[in-house]
This record gives sequence, structure tokens and C-alpha cells, in this order.
Amino acid sequence: MGIKNLTYRFLSFFLAVFFVTNIIAQDKPNLKFTYHTVSRGETSYGIAKKYQIDLNEFFNYNPSASNGLSKGDTLKIPIKTFINQTLDNEIDSSVKIHKVQPGETLWSIAKIYGVKLPTIKAYNKLTTNELSESQLLLIPNIQSDTSNIVQPLFKHVDHPLLKKCDTLIIHKVKKKETLYSISKKYTIGLDHIIKNNPFLNEFGLKKDQELKIILRIKDCIEDSIDNENDSLDLFLERVYDQKTLRISLVLPFFINKSDSIIVNCPENTNCSIEKISENSFQIYNGVKIALLDLKDLGYNLELNVFDSKYDTNTIKEIFQDTLFKSSNLIIGPLFTKNIKMMRIFSKNSHIPMISPYNIPSQALFNYPDLFKIQPSRSTQAKEMAIHINKSKEDYNILLLSDFEDNKSKVYGSIFSDAFNDTSNLINDSIKTIDSISPILLKRGEDWTHLLDRLSNNKSNLIVITSNKVPFLTYAFNQVIEFSNSQEHYKSDFEIFGFEDLYRIKTIDVIYKNKFNLHFVSKGIPDLSSIRIAKFKDKYRNFFSSEPTKYSYQGYDIVKSIFMKIYPDKLNSESYYKGLLNDVFYNRIDLGSGSENKLVKFYRIEDYNLIQIPQD
Repeated sequence: MGIKNLTYRFLSFFLAVFFVTNIIAQDKPNLKFTYHTVSRGETSYGIAKKYQIDLNEFFNYNPSASNGLSKGDTLKIPIKTFINQTLDNEIDSSVKIHKVQPGETLWSIAKIYGVKLPTIKAYNKLTTNELSESQLLLIPNIQSDTSNIVQPLFKHVDHPLLKKCDTLIIHKVKKKETLYSISKKYTIGLDHIIKNNPFLNEFGLKKDQELKIILRIKDCIEDSIDNENDSLDLFLERVYDQKTLRISLVLPFFINKSDSIIVNCPENTNCSIEKISENSFQIYNGVKIALLDLKDLGYNLELNVFDSKYDTNTIKEIFQDTLFKSSNLIIGPLFTKNIKMMRIFSKNSHIPMISPYNIPSQALFNYPDLFKIQPSRSTQAKEMAIHINKSKEDYNILLLSDFEDNKSKVYGSIFSDAFNDTSNLINDSIKTIDSISPILLKRGEDWTHLLDRLSNNKSNLIVITSNKVPFLTYAFNQVIEFSNSQEHYKSDFEIFGFEDLYRIKTIDVIYKNKFNLHFVSKGIPDLSSIRIAKFKDKYRNFFSSEPTKYSYQGYDIVKSIFMKIYPDKLNSESYYKGLLNDVFYNRIDLGSGSENKLVKFYRIEDYNLIQIPQD
């Protein structure tokens, strides 16, 4: 009787448990599983947190884990095939699950699926950008615009070394890793890894090296770039003399460093990359738009982008690149040592080269293929003298130079020579011009001796051939004192100099306006012009942001240099009218390079900046 009673009780208990279990199972989601191999130092709590499951649930499927974990243990991790009601109210029920692979970042995963990085963080309730290998992420079915599928390298700027359907991963080499194992990990060929990391040819693979791994985005459709080359190519529809013109852009992008800054940027924080990198991207953007304009004219072009960084070793590596060796035009680099190396390559290879950097004019001597888009201060001083000489006003001119600045003295001599050598032909006769010489002055000394050289009858034109702020400030204050003196408080004064006088912050705009400040400039963009408006519209469409002066400069470089060296399909204008610079390249000497000789003149009148028309 006792045995029967015990059996009955056991059967009743079993049926009750089975009944309750079935009721609960009706509300429990169907489960799939993944498996996790324990690494050294991992804990049950950390693993449960990584996969975003409850710790009790973790122990239900891995009861032995309650006794501790050992390296190499295999754990069973449940994956729910649908989201609970709370999450279902917040996100689309159509969700992909992504298992984080070695080297992947939130940025690269966002680009794979075409979903914005903040969206992925929100769906997975992530508070940082840190990921762990094999971590599971929910990827919502919310596709971004394929033309801007993720936030770019930094806000609103294209990533120049990637095609539209590429993503970049920075892989840090671990101990005992080989190129073969890395190629297998990312399922790419050894040749691709070496191509994107050319230093491997010389130095080989070493621990802690950072390798640039470029992978293709899943299911991406290239709707604007259709080519099979690994470089960033811009293939155009028509042919220029049956030949593709290959443009090499060599600038310090610092891609790896910039990627790292963005990837590790904390939530709701504005992380900025280095200014030199940002400026390089802006130049690149201007170049890109200019090339698209040339496409419409029928040029057949190929653009290859090289990250020059700071060091000369990178430049040496670029010299070995097959595509670079076959360039038809080199734009860049920026730093002095790199420019010196590059101009030798340009000369020996007979490849035209132009740098956005304001290189000194003497750097052009004996380098016939080197071009300089920004007119030097020497050129500006000469053109300033010619402009003043041609003006109708009868000035009393005082030419002031900084005795302690050799460049200022040189500019003063150039101004003096150009002014004295210029003659105006009026009614078939030569007008005699009073010669002028620089007055050498020191900041901080007594300038009252200049009072005797001022005029009460003519307008006193004070020309200052310096760009140093301390000297300019002192000189401006001296003119203010002259104008307030008993002898000359009724005299007229005007000041003429370089653009630095206009930019200087230590002088109140009231005095700049009072003395009708004139200055010579390489060029200031006229933001109200139709050409600027068209460029800005096109820029906004491509990059969803506002251009900077570096964007204008990149555009002007391409358009002006093509007018000079490949002009056949461009309008036969006497000079290029640019967004920032008007350009007319003139060879400075036989067998030497060419400098842009065009400058612009401005004045302040009624507190407005006015460009002065030129003959």
C-alpha cells in the first residue's frame, strides 16, 4: 500500500510538472543557439553581459559554469528568434543578428548593413563603442540612403581611399599571426593586403603593426562608380585623345589615425580629427567636384589617392607604386621635405606637379614641371606698385619696411623697383614719376620724424610691406597718432599693404574704415557670386555640408592646371577665373617652373569690403 501510494504521488507530480511546463512553453520563444569558447580571464557574468542574456538563464543552459570556467570551455548561448514585447514596441521586428568578427568595429558593421552607427548602439543599448569578438548584435532593418550609408570618416566628408561599396578595418597584428592567416580571417587575397599596406614588401609582418583591410559591403550596389580597379578611379564616358589621364592626389589624410578617433569616439561627443587631415579631405572634395565637371567636357580621367602622412618613407613607398609612376598630373604633397622629394621625381619623370602648399617662388627654379597656384608676396608687392602707379590719384607715398625683417625689406625693394621702373604713357608722352625708396623703421622706436614727410595738400598713402602682426599693429597706431597731431589732423590718410592688414585683429575696424584701407590679396571668395552659389549647391548635394576655402582651392587647382597643360576641351580663355584664385601661370625663368601672377585688390569703404576692378 505504501509503495502504491508513493508511485501515485510521483506520477501526479510528474504530470503536474509536465502540464505547467507545457503552459509556460506556449509563451516561451523558440530558441536557437550559438556557442562560445572561453578565453583566459573571462567570467560567467562577463559572457552573459556580452550576449545580453540573464545570468540565471546562462546557468540554466550551462550548469557546469556555476563551478567556475576554464580556458577552452565551450558554452551554449541562446539566441531568441523574436524580440520580447518591450523591445518589439521600440524596434522593427525584422531584425538581423550579427556575430562580431575579429577586428570588426561598430563603424565597419554599420557600413556592412547600411545602418547608422547610433542606431545600432540604441538597439543594443550600448553605452560605448567597444565590442568583443563573437558578441551578438541586433541589426534593425532600417536601411540608410545608399549614397551615404554611414556617418563618414568625419562629419559630412567622404572617405577618399574607399570605393562606395568598401569598408575599412584596422587590424592590429598579433603574435604568431601570418599574412596567410590574416587573409583567411578576412577572406581576401594576400595581394590585396600587400597592395593596401605596401610597407610589408620592405619590412615584412611584425607584431602590433596596424594593417589596413579593405572589404566589400554586403549586397552593395555601386550606382555612381563602375570599375574593377582597386584604386579610387573616376572613369569618364568619352575619350581624351584616346588616352586616360591619370591624376595622383598625394595629401596627409592620416587615414588610420582618423578612423581610430571616430571609432573610439564616446556617445554624444563631438570628436574632431587633426586639422591637417580635415583640410586634406576638403581639398579632396574640391578636386572630386572639379573632375566631375571635366567629365562633362569629355575628359577621360583616373584618380588615385595616396596618404602621404608626415614622413618621407611614405613618399618613397609612393614612388614605387606602379599607378603613381604612370601619373599625368601630381597634386600635392603639403610638407616641405615631401615637396622637395616630389619635385625631383616630377622633374626626372617629366610629370606636371602642383601643390596646394604656398611654396616659395625660389623653389620653382630649375624645376620646369612645377606649378604654384598662389602668387607670392614678392609678386603681390610688385603688382601693388604697378597698381598704385596706374591709379589716377596724386598721392604722397611713404613706403614703410620693417628693419628687423629681411623679407619685409625685400618686399620694399621689389615695390620700389617696380614703381620706379613704371611709366604711364599719356597723350604720346612719358609722364615722369618721382622715385620712392623704402623707409626702414623699427617697432617701438620714435617715428615722429615722419611728420616732416607728410603732406597737407595731397592724400598721404602709407604703404606697409610687412606681414608681421606686431609691426603692422605698431605702424597702424603710429598713423593714428599722425592723423591726430596738430600738424595733420586735417590731412588725408590711406593705408595700403598685404591682406594681413585686413585680417589683423589688434586694429579696430573703425580705423581700417577711417583710413580707407587698401590691400592686395591672392583672392577672397565672393560668396554672393553665381559661380560660388553653383559650386556650393553641388558641394551640398555630394557631401551634405558647407565647403571651406580648401574645397575652393582644390577645385581651382584642377580647373586651372587643366587649362594650362590639357586645355583642348576647355574654353579658350586667356586666364582661369576661379572661385578663390584667378590664375594665369607664367614661367618665372627659362627651364624653371610657373607661378600664378594674378592678384586681386580690395578696399574698405563705409565698412564694406569692395573688390577694386582692374584694367
